[in-house]
Amino acid sequence: MTLPVVPIGLLFMISMFGVCTGLSTSRIFEHMLIKSNSTSKYLTKDALWFNQTLDHFSPFDHRKFGQRYYEYLDEFRVPDGPIFLKICGESACGGIQNDYISVLAKKFRAAVVTLEHRYYGKSSPFKSLTTKNLQFLSSKQALFDLAAFRQYYQASSAFISFRKSDRKEQWSITG
Repeated sequence: MTLPVVPIGLLFMISMFGVCTGLSTSRIFEHMLIKSNSTSKYLTKDALWFNQTLDHFSPFDHRKFGQRYYEYLDEFRVPDGPIFLKICGESACGGIQNDYISVLAKKFRAAVVTLEHRYYGKSSPFKSLTTKNLQFLSSKQALFDLAAFRQYYQASSAFISFRKSDRKEQWSITG
């Protein structure tokens, strides 16, 4: 039987991850083995939608567009678990991937939500990407999308039943 060769740098990174998260190195390798044999690439592919503001900085333009998001609540500790917001980045978002975020969700008993970036995937406010239509594609607009989404999500009827009324949720953002 031959053992796989693992570079020392990778072993160091895995060990440091374990120190930072409280997971032992053997548990991390066990999870990597399970993940490599896993058939599911996604924790969920069930898309949800909310109406996002097209221009966060105009007092006159009140247009909205549908922005796609996903949520995974299987590991969530009711009522005080944290919320992990994973930003999909500048590409289409097909769901919440079954990757490191699932390990963290289990460890911290967190809800996981992902938000598709404006103008990518199915979250495009326009059918055509003309110069005029692209004026709303900016990092500043995208940051305000995240703030608006957080506010929407915390007030959503599905999530409000989980939380205590006197407490602010803990959010961690990655991506």
